[in-house]
Amino acid sequence: MIAKVFLLALLVAVASATPVTQDTSMVGYRKAMDMFLDAWKKMIPCGFPSENIPVLAPLTTDFYAFNYNNGETNLVGNVSNIRILGLNNFQVLSGSYDPTTLRATFDVMFPELQILGSYEVEGTVGIGGLPLPIRQSVLINKKLSDWRFVGDYTFAQSLSNSNGLRLADFNLQYFVANVQAANWNKFMDIATNNYFNSFINSFSLLFTEEIQPYVNPMLEKSLVPTINNLLSNVDMTQLTNYLAMQAEMWNSADCKVLA
Repeated sequence: MIAKVFLLALLVAVASATPVTQDTSMVGYRKAMDMFLDAWKKMIPCGFPSENIPVLAPLTTDFYAFNYNNGETNLVGNVSNIRILGLNNFQVLSGSYDPTTLRATFDVMFPELQILGSYEVEGTVGIGGLPLPIRQSVLINKKLSDWRFVGDYTFAQSLSNSNGLRLADFNLQYFVANVQAANWNKFMDIATNNYFNSFINSFSLLFTEEIQPYVNPMLEKSLVPTINNLLSNVDMTQLTNYLAMQAEMWNSADCKVLA
């Protein structure tokens, strides 16, 4: 959900973008993106109903049931009262845009994200061909510190519209300084809960490192094509104008909620 904040912001920007004629030539792409992200940060604690944007800070889910079946793995459960805090506290550490090469860079960090809620799951998990029983009822309390996204991309001509844009040579790396889990499984004693929380902390950091080679291929397959399809409808001037105008619209909502 969130390992994609910059892309989410860009996707929101172009999702409803239509060619505009208002002249914002004094505002370049880099400045327009800064305006857009600043307005996004201020707006998401309130949402923006006229564009069907819900409250995103905090991001909440009251209840979601699931039923997963795949071979020897059969799981039934639910998550409830999920609350993710800190999505509007991101910091843009640096960014650049070269109008000659059309290359942009970004460095964005969430100082702290906290995930609260609960989940229940029961069933079997297939490991080595053996169905192992699982039963959990867990209170979730997990905190991520200094979750950082660093990347770059280049704008190029759309492959479907000679007047439109696309993202090319997209690269993203993300880093997590620390993970602190204080979950509580009611079917485990204190020592076992502490052991699993320690394992989650270590495994989360290791997973962040090990998944890096797969991040860009996954995004190229799952998200970049959608963004490119939307960008194909606008040129650089129209995109820049839209970012600046959208920022003004969100700022006009004057959201005062502190998430």
